[in-house]
Amino acid sequence: MKQKRVIKVDNERLNKLKTNESTACLDWALKQPNINELQSTIQQMSFIDLHFEIENIEMQGVCHVLSNNQMQLKFISIANGLLIFQETNCVVLSDCVIQKKKFHCHHNQLFLIIVQNNGGRLILIFQHPMSQKEWFKILKLSAKQIDFLKKYRIQNNICLNFYSVSHKKKKKKFAAQIINRKTFKFYDLQEIVNNYIKILRNTNIQNVFPIISIFDDNDILYLLTDQFIGNSFEQLLSNQKTIVTQADLAFIIFSVLQNLRSLQEEDLFHGNLNLDNIIIVNQSGQLGVYVINPIYKLYKQKQVDYYVNAVPDYLLAPEINENQTPSVCSDIYQLGIILMLVSFYSVSQKINNSFIERVINNKEILITQQQIKFQKCQDSDFPFLFSACQLDLIKQMTESDPNRRIQVQDALKHAWFINTKDKIKTQKQNFNRHLPSLKTIIEMVEQSDYDIKRKSLQSTAINLKLPLSKYEFSPFTQQQPELSPLRKTSESLNEVLDEEHQISNLIDQLNNKQYIMLPSQYNHFNQAKSQLRLVQTENNLDQLHI
Repeated sequence: MKQKRVIKVDNERLNKLKTNESTACLDWALKQPNINELQSTIQQMSFIDLHFEIENIEMQGVCHVLSNNQMQLKFISIANGLLIFQETNCVVLSDCVIQKKKFHCHHNQLFLIIVQNNGGRLILIFQHPMSQKEWFKILKLSAKQIDFLKKYRIQNNICLNFYSVSHKKKKKKFAAQIINRKTFKFYDLQEIVNNYIKILRNTNIQNVFPIISIFDDNDILYLLTDQFIGNSFEQLLSNQKTIVTQADLAFIIFSVLQNLRSLQEEDLFHGNLNLDNIIIVNQSGQLGVYVINPIYKLYKQKQVDYYVNAVPDYLLAPEINENQTPSVCSDIYQLGIILMLVSFYSVSQKINNSFIERVINNKEILITQQQIKFQKCQDSDFPFLFSACQLDLIKQMTESDPNRRIQVQDALKHAWFINTKDKIKTQKQNFNRHLPSLKTIIEMVEQSDYDIKRKSLQSTAINLKLPLSKYEFSPFTQQQPELSPLRKTSESLNEVLDEEHQISNLIDQLNNKQYIMLPSQYNHFNQAKSQLRLVQTENNLDQLHI
C-alpha cells in the first residue's frame, strides 16, 4: 500500500485568479483601524535561501502581503513541501501552522491564509474567496492546521491511539491517530514526531497510512487519514477466534519488508518495529499493512542512549550494544525477532515478558526441534510455523553479525515468499478447476427453464383431462404411450420438482462459493464455523513482485 494523494490543480482557473489578484487595489485596507490583523512579521520567520532552481512546481500565483505598513504584490509557489516566497526564500510547510480567516471592514472583505512559523507569521492576502480556497487546499497537504475539534467529532477507538472521526458538517468519516505531546519528557521525542510526519508525507514510502491533513492543537497532534478497520499485530494474535494462515503471515512480513526497503532508499530507518507498530487494516475490502511510529533521527556514533532506552532489550540488535547507530539492518533483526515470536506462539499463551524470554533463550533448541519435524514430513508443534523455509528466514534475519545478516532486498526474494506465492496460485487453480464454466452454468439454467416450461405444460394437460381419471385403470389407459401426459403421475411430478431443486441448489452453492471468496466491505474478518479468519484472497501476495 503505497501512499499517494494527489489533488489536481485547475491551471486555467488559477490563471484567471492570478489576473484578478494582480489587478486588485487594496490601498483602502491601509486606512482601516484594524490593519494589524493583516500585518506579517516576516523577520521572525525561518526562511531558507534557495540557491537552485526547483522543478515540479505544484502551484504558483500571486497574493498581497502587508509588511512594515506597505502592501505589496508577491509571487508565491508550492513545490516539494515548500512554500516559495518571491522566488528566493522558502519555508518548510511541515514546520508551519496554517489557518483561514476573513478581514471585514464596512462593505469590504479580504480572504486571508495565515502561515505561522517559529513565532513569525506570513499572511497571504487575497481579494477573491476562490483564491483562498484553492491555495489552502494545496497548503493543507503539507502544513498543519488548528481547531480540530471544531471541525471533527471523535467517535470510536479503532486500535491503539487510532480513532474513527467524522466531519461535523459534511458527515464524512475518517480515521485519526492522536498523539499527546504533553507527555514528552525529552526533546528527542519532538524531533522524532516531526520526522514521523515527514515520513508519512513522503509519497515514496510504502505501507504507511496516507495523510489527509494534520492538526496541531495545544500540543495534541491529530493525524487525519482515510477511514479503515484494523488491529495491531498483537491484538490479532491475541484474538482466540482469529486464524492467521501462511499466506496472511507471509503477506504481513513481506509488507513490512517493503516498508523497510522504501525507507532505505530514502536513507531512513524505522528503529522500533514491534507487534504494536504493525497494523493489519481493511480499507474498502482491501487487506493491507500500516507500519507506524518510527523513531528515526540522526544518531551519532556512540551517542545512542535515547535509542537504547526507548527500545526493549530483546529488540536491540547486537551491534547497537556496541554503540553502532541504528539502520535498516537493525530493523531486519527486529522483524526477525517478531517473526520468531509469532512462529513459536500458540493461542493458549500470552505475549508477555516470560514468553518472550523463553523463546529468545531457547531459540536454537526450538529451531532445531522443528527442523527435524519438517525433515520427517511432520507438521510443526506451533500453529503459525508452516515450513522449514520460514525457519531459515528467521535464522538469517536474527543473525548476530550484521555483516552476515540478510539484506532487505534478499529477504524480499526469500524462498518462503516464493513458495507461499506458488501455493496460493496452486490453490486458486485447484479451486477454479472444480468450478463449472460460465457456459455450463448458462446451459444448466436454460435447460432448467425448458424443463420447467415442459413440465408445466404437461401438468396443465393432466388438469384439463381430470374427468378421464375414472378410466385410469382401464385397458385403454394402460396402453397409452410413455410420453402421454396421462402417464405423468404425482410421483413423476415430484421427480421433476426434485430435479429443479437440485439445479437451483447447485447454482446457489456456486454463488455462495464465489461470494465467500469476495472481501468484506465492512470488516477484514469473515465468520465461518464460529471462527474468524483473515480474508487472504485479497491480500495480493500472489500479485507482489518477488
